[in-house]
Amino acid sequence: MKRVFLYVRVSTEEQAIHGLSIGAQTHTLEAWAKKEGHRVVGTYTDAGISARKPASKRDVQGGKGDLIVFTKLDRWFRNISEYYKVQEILEKYNVDWKTIHEDYDTSNASGRLKINIMLSVAQDEADRTSERIKAINEVKRQRLEALGGVPPIGYKLEGKKWLKDPEKEAAVSAFFREYMETGSIAGSIQKLHDDFGVDLSYQMASKILERTTYCGRYCDADGMTPPYITWEEHEKIMSMRKKTVRKTEHNRIYLFSGLIVCGDCGKRMGGAFGQGSANPYYHCSGHYAKTRKCSNKVNMNEKKLANYIFDSLEEKIRTYKFEFDRFSIENQSKDYNSEIASTQKKIDRLKYLFVEGLISIEEYKTDRKELEEKLDELSKKQQAAKTPDFENLEKFLVQGWRDSYELSSRKAKRKFIVALIKEIRIYPDRHVEYYLNI
Repeated sequence: MKRVFLYVRVSTEEQAIHGLSIGAQTHTLEAWAKKEGHRVVGTYTDAGISARKPASKRDVQGGKGDLIVFTKLDRWFRNISEYYKVQEILEKYNVDWKTIHEDYDTSNASGRLKINIMLSVAQDEADRTSERIKAINEVKRQRLEALGGVPPIGYKLEGKKWLKDPEKEAAVSAFFREYMETGSIAGSIQKLHDDFGVDLSYQMASKILERTTYCGRYCDADGMTPPYITWEEHEKIMSMRKKTVRKTEHNRIYLFSGLIVCGDCGKRMGGAFGQGSANPYYHCSGHYAKTRKCSNKVNMNEKKLANYIFDSLEEKIRTYKFEFDRFSIENQSKDYNSEIASTQKKIDRLKYLFVEGLISIEEYKTDRKELEEKLDELSKKQQAAKTPDFENLEKFLVQGWRDSYELSSRKAKRKFIVALIKEIRIYPDRHVEYYLNI
């Protein structure tokens, strides 16, 4: 008599199509164990989920059973790497397994050989299928055709192309505008609900902000989707996403929340209101940590910080312009656009060679990686050489802007600062550096 674990696995799709129910498999396995004179010590079921460790690892290690049985091998594993991982554990604790409808059994050498051959053939077939699908998708990417799937919010699938969804276009555009103005996901979600009646979860809103789909890049192919924002705006959003603005107690608004970085340890500096104070201050939480204390003990008053930035703003813009003019003169002979176009053509030719079977998938992957790294480097150089949008910055600084700022609500002040400032660094000696959004 052996102590037997019963393992039952079936996907929800198989239950619907083939009637391979959990109950039917369990009944069959129990009948087999009774007929063979074995004792069932545990039943493990996996309905609708891919199996990784089909029986309880704890029970196997505890020596509670001698044999795992199931109906067919595809109930057990469909991936050879997973099989070897689990088989190593089973062999360590002297637990065998057996199929009752097929001739597979790990208790003898010929059975183990047959299993290895069968799984290797199945894995090879799966790999070949995967390569064919990748090649088909590569051709679709070249043609800028949709690869299928559910369209992201704001898009619809018409024929083989992604198009903007007229019913959601205005709402999605407004969502991006609101976030770029405020840096607040919660506030952008609320505006979407109030103005358009569209409800988004926080997680979905985060995904929308992070997807390159909305700036025209889908599945690593530029131009596959009509963009809602530019690539530069996407990069700005990614930078803003690192500056998480949490909802504060009593819905207090901190004008510089998420923008200030400690010049000593690099942590984001948080805001707080002192007792009886109308203005918050910002400090580094790392200074109060029990381990690895930060040396920055500065408490920076919000109003003083705003005054320092606004007093030096015009001089800061003049410095930016001077530095850009100097950079332009030094790099005026470089034409990154032609290099980028040439590199992109090489990538396109490489795709053609692979699709036509003239190079292997390994050659294709290696060469494409090198070209994409070069393209990324050229794009960064081009971005650095691009003319900053001083006009967009200076439109905030019309005559009387300082008085208008002082008369605004804290929410409006926060929008102004987020649009103006990229990052602020405060050092232990109270020295302040800041960088503009250009």
